[in-house]
Amino acid sequence: MKWNFVVDNTFLVKAVTSLVLVTAILFLRYAATRSILAQEDLDGTLRRRWIVSIRNTAIFLVIFLLIVIWIEQLQAIGAGLVLVAAAVVVATKEFLLNIMGYFYRSACHSFVIGDRIEVNGIHGDVLDQNLMGILVMEVGSGIRTHQYTGVNIFIPNAVFLSAAVRNETHGGEEYVFHIITVTVKAGENWPKAEALLLEAANLVCAPFLNDARIRMHNISRKHALDAPAVEPRVNLQMPDHEKITFQLRVPVPAKRRGRIEAEILRRYLTAMYAPAEEEEREGDIPQGLAGMLGSSFPVCGESQTMAGCSGTAKA
Repeated sequence: MKWNFVVDNTFLVKAVTSLVLVTAILFLRYAATRSILAQEDLDGTLRRRWIVSIRNTAIFLVIFLLIVIWIEQLQAIGAGLVLVAAAVVVATKEFLLNIMGYFYRSACHSFVIGDRIEVNGIHGDVLDQNLMGILVMEVGSGIRTHQYTGVNIFIPNAVFLSAAVRNETHGGEEYVFHIITVTVKAGENWPKAEALLLEAANLVCAPFLNDARIRMHNISRKHALDAPAVEPRVNLQMPDHEKITFQLRVPVPAKRRGRIEAEILRRYLTAMYAPAEEEEREGDIPQGLAGMLGSSFPVCGESQTMAGCSGTAKA
């Protein structure tokens, strides 16, 4: 009798079925996550991307199966839910906008886990994403800075319905183009500055220039574009009559643009200004010694004897 009662009780059967399915899905998610974390040879960004995908897939699967299991009960109370749904929409407007933003963002494929993006002035690497929003590790205080600040920022998905997304490393691209701006005074030797800047860029980019060329060629073929030249090049601009601006374009590894820029600038400044400073120091030392010695001691020529020089000193 008790067994027949349980079998005939539709509500209890569906409740037990729902509990078993949810438990099984959560267990599978836990096992898959542990398996991915154990793969230490995989890239950290790739592992994080898989973990987030498994979590989101498990959530959607649980929601879908619960709707399928309880579809009859939902239809039975569907008429009464119309008024309730209207009130829920008004009360949970931001919640629904975040869900809409999630599907909109997923459909646009604007970024994935690990990409470096900039949204509404927020610049950083994407760490996590869910139905409500994304978690970003802030990088600098603007797009010109490439160092982590240690601050995590949560961006609601509703923002992506109206805001533009700037993706610096779309799809985890290994190499990207980077622009470095250098300004000199109009009166300086600008051809020398241009040559030294280009020389510094070629020296720094030489180890990965061939790999960048292959990668850019593959991207061009994928999107049916003309393959760009990856060699460093300088564009010359003159915003006003007092200064000249060099815009150096170089191919760099996507996550190392800050270090590459610093290395190029360091080599350029050393080559441009260090020799002049050394010449000034070398020129100042003899003049100082001549001033000190000339006032107290005579200067003896090569033809003078020590006695003659001594006599001059006594006189």
